[in-house]
Amino acid sequence: MDYFEWILVMFTCGMVNFFIALSSLKKFLALNSGIDSLLNLENLKEMVRKQMYQALLAIVFFGGMGVLGCIGIITRRLDSTQFVLFLILNGIVWAAGKSAKSIEKRAQNLSVSNPNLSDEYKSICRTWIRKPFPDF
Repeated sequence: MDYFEWILVMFTCGMVNFFIALSSLKKFLALNSGIDSLLNLENLKEMVRKQMYQALLAIVFFGGMGVLGCIGIITRRLDSTQFVLFLILNGIVWAAGKSAKSIEKRAQNLSVSNPNLSDEYKSICRTWIRKPFPDF
């Protein structure tokens, strides 16, 4: 397998992971317009756990792609065309992440009609934003 093909494999795996995570997030939002019961909160926890683990996978795939690309540039294993393609792939990753962030923010700013669930909802969202692993 050619050096640049490994970069493409990492990119493809990362994008598949991205679209699976995005699909899960959109599905949750379609089924839950707010947090009004313990069941909604449990569904949120399940979705957030998956999102957090998929974010770690994204770091492996896209980080690996970046490391391979940088090594390829430094060691001159990438020709000028591959270098430009590498930059385009990174642009796609950046744009995809930027576009998905607004959907993620919607899930982190749902209305909570039951005041008893509000603190736990905020705690879950704080963990989702700040920690690498779920602690709930």
